[in-house]
Amino acid sequence: MKLHRMPLVVQRMIIEEFGFDERLFLSFTSKQSCSLLGLFRNDLKGVSIEIDIKTSKVSIRVRKLSYRSTELISAIDILSTISNELKFDIPYEQYSVYGSSACRIAGSTVLYKKYPSTIRCALIDERVERDTTRNAVIAFGKVLKHLNSFLNIQECRQCEFEMTLPVGLFRQLDCSYSYGSIETRTGHIASTTPEDLTFLLDNIKAEQLSLNVEVPSDPGYKYQNNPEKKSYIDLLKILNYSWVDFSDLPAARVISMEIQSCEVNEVLKSWVAGRNLELEIGEFEIDRLTELNRETIFNGITRHETQLTEAEITSFFDSSEHLPNRQYLRSIVAVDILRKSDGVRATVIEGRNIFKPIRNVFVMVWSESNLNTIGRANA
Repeated sequence: MKLHRMPLVVQRMIIEEFGFDERLFLSFTSKQSCSLLGLFRNDLKGVSIEIDIKTSKVSIRVRKLSYRSTELISAIDILSTISNELKFDIPYEQYSVYGSSACRIAGSTVLYKKYPSTIRCALIDERVERDTTRNAVIAFGKVLKHLNSFLNIQECRQCEFEMTLPVGLFRQLDCSYSYGSIETRTGHIASTTPEDLTFLLDNIKAEQLSLNVEVPSDPGYKYQNNPEKKSYIDLLKILNYSWVDFSDLPAARVISMEIQSCEVNEVLKSWVAGRNLELEIGEFEIDRLTELNRETIFNGITRHETQLTEAEITSFFDSSEHLPNRQYLRSIVAVDILRKSDGVRATVIEGRNIFKPIRNVFVMVWSESNLNTIGRANA
């Protein structure tokens, strides 16, 4: 008797017994089977994904971790973890997997081979050969869509991009994922488009987003925040800021970048004026900051004696995983600034890094989370 003709309760009982590889292979058989798996995809939890975009290929690695023991996980349990893994390669040039089986995904051929703990797949599509850049992106999106149709993927632990970013690549990322880290390579500035960059900053939920990108198609482009979009970025590291509007920073809880003293001044002025409201912590590296130009940081900004104690400043650095250790900073100077619209306070802390020929400017907005972190009641 065919599975799709059985009562729903029986279908659920059978599919709940399926393992990671069985669901994958069944998803290849037909659209009807894939839809059936999609009805019960929440039964297979704990699935995470990693994405690696290289010049030669796109790699998608999906893992399902399970433990032999259902009791408190110990070091022995971790060593005995069973890892079920699916590794999906989308080559820019056609190749085959020796001794593999074939199936189809949305018009593309997939060759797959099962190893003891890994299912290795390769996607072959003549369109990718004819137009390696555009069609590899399309194939990448098709694979993600297929995997999400029958797997309950909730998090992407790591997503890395090399300096070649085909147009539309960011827009193929799944907005339903919670991304641990999205990173472009730091060695080279990658080219992207305004549409892709806007999609990434407006829609993606990420613990850390590291961007080393530029927009060569529009040299004067500056990213504009969408006030209707809620920020889901915890830490935003910007390594090339040609696209940044300092009066209206991308929405993120923590922002880190290397800029000039006059640009820090623009960031602080806009915060005082009531913009950059998502910002709770700022970390700005300033090269060649001297006593002569350091005052430019506060041009046109009213400063107040800080209300933070030395112990609270130390606690601020010690409690944040994003900031350097306080012992590596010298010549600490702290002042407070106030937001005009509601009187919210922020402490601006300046210090010299003993390991680099730079100075750091840190901004701690007196948000509820920051105040709780340093052990001060909401003020």
